[in-house]
Amino acid sequence: MALCANAQQYTHQVLVLNEGYFNYGTQTQEVPVTLGSYDPSTGVYSTVATIADARFGNDVAVVGNSIYVGTDSRLLKYDADTYELLDEAEVPGIRRFAFWNDALVITRGEVGGLPHYCEVRDKNTLDLLYIIDSATLPYSCEAVKVVGDKAYIAVNNGFEWGNAVGKLGVLDLATQSWEASIDLGENGLNPENVMVVDGAVYTFNNKDFTGSSVSKFNLGGSAVEYTNDVALSSGCGSSAVTENRIYFMEYAQNVLNTYDLTTAAVADTLEGSPATYGLIDDPDNGVMYGTTTDFFSTGALHVMNYEGQVLSTVAVGVSPGKLALDTRLSTGIASTRTERMLLFPNPATDLLTVRLPATNTNEPFAVLDAAGRTLLHATTAIGTRQVDVSGLAEGVYTLRSANGATARFIKR
Repeated sequence: MALCANAQQYTHQVLVLNEGYFNYGTQTQEVPVTLGSYDPSTGVYSTVATIADARFGNDVAVVGNSIYVGTDSRLLKYDADTYELLDEAEVPGIRRFAFWNDALVITRGEVGGLPHYCEVRDKNTLDLLYIIDSATLPYSCEAVKVVGDKAYIAVNNGFEWGNAVGKLGVLDLATQSWEASIDLGENGLNPENVMVVDGAVYTFNNKDFTGSSVSKFNLGGSAVEYTNDVALSSGCGSSAVTENRIYFMEYAQNVLNTYDLTTAAVADTLEGSPATYGLIDDPDNGVMYGTTTDFFSTGALHVMNYEGQVLSTVAVGVSPGKLALDTRLSTGIASTRTERMLLFPNPATDLLTVRLPATNTNEPFAVLDAAGRTLLHATTAIGTRQVDVSGLAEGVYTLRSANGATARFIKR
């Protein structure tokens, strides 16, 4: 597998939404909410926006050339290249959001309740288009995923302590109508995440915070197929899906576990993995990104393989929760980066083969570590060259050519 190399699609940046630290005792924001950008090709992280007057950050997503951020009461829109604030709208209790054509589906929730818990806005202007009234949807919601013309929503009533519900809501975006509230069963309370794989919707449910479960609903069905217990507790921990597994935090073991979608059972305990607060899969690079924090003073972003082993780590803001991938096409990059290198095998143990475009004769390149330090220099001829990487420590590295083209590889 080639990382950021042979394919047209690549991960330009990983957006990290740091919640900061709100001191509820003094009712002061001691560490502000920030938005950060991690460059997978260089391993460099930088803070790109500081969000004042926000207690915490709830969601981040990238669509086109725009970054959307949800704080506790505002929806913010930034330019994905310059990070200029383009627009904002007041959305009290904003939780999560997803996109459908030019529409932005937003879920809401707040202690004490809100007039409504789901609304749809124009993604370009942020203007309100319509709401789902509280008579139809009387409960606060969390994650949302759009498939086709329908939005699948985690309905949990999570802000009415002790009265959690477990439903998968279905919003028909074409007709602007609430289609169904599918019961996840007595063990499916408090759904926190919604994931879609191979024609099925999966929810990760935190129940009453003393246990966790996974529910499966087949698209086009009328009832949930199953709800299976998976953990003693995941608390507010993270979950993410790959092609065939759900990764989730197990607080009792303080490591990541995996749930196999084929066998519908817990598969592995990933010993030595970090206790992640945020988690996302990067299929283009064949890695996962997870965050850890002490929730008041530190935060870190970890690049991990699918066995949960940390390949590299970089310091980020405090309480890094939600993550988003800014995925682009190589045809849209400046000309100095359109000629992509192919690296294999990837991950590599001893020898890494580098294949360059035929136009690149005797192309000098460098191998950089996650901190941007140059570790190796070499020159390649037309075609392929094998590079001895056996002396490198395990981790993620960047190979950079003289014309600025880059590709990443993992050393095991």
